[in-house]
Amino acid sequence: MAIDMQEGNLPHIFWIDLKQDGVYVECAVMKKDGFGNISYIPLKALDSIDKKRMARIVRNRNAQHFALWDLMSNITLNNGVNALEYFHQLVHVITPSGRVMRPGLGEVGVGEGQGEVDTRGAQARATMEQNAATAADAAAQAAAAAAVAAIQQLNQPQAGQPQQLNEAPVAEEAAAPAPAPKKRATRKKAAT
Repeated sequence: MAIDMQEGNLPHIFWIDLKQDGVYVECAVMKKDGFGNISYIPLKALDSIDKKRMARIVRNRNAQHFALWDLMSNITLNNGVNALEYFHQLVHVITPSGRVMRPGLGEVGVGEGQGEVDTRGAQARATMEQNAATAADAAAQAAAAAAVAAIQQLNQPQAGQPQQLNEAPVAEEAAAPAPAPKKRATRKKAAT
């Protein structure tokens, strides 16, 4: 079941039969996705100032080249706010089956005969993160092994180098008593 839309006088402005009852509502169409979902803003929800702002956006010289969503992301309104940020709170989505919903995470309309939502992206991301963690662990283990090998190589005497005979074992140094501290001579005060 397709959504009935009639083109309006300006770019991105359409008349949409939202309730599929023959009543068309003037809407600014933000974008259409691959599943047939249409993101839109019903223009009757805008006050006169916001209608003027929307008219200025859809009359922009780049309006024919970009989806309204992308166009708004690059426009700053006269109140200093990004247009997409300002109008995003009014966006609705209508699915190919006619269900109206608010855009958000965890909900997508796929339409009839479109099959299931492809979740392989999330599975691939999880696999990549797991592989990256495994690779990081392997790299850390390799670095530790290389450090141990380098220390062992430094501790082994090299061929052709004489061994130093004046090195005393550590145990003998610890067993030797430390010299006693010297006492300071003190003067006695003369009795007066």
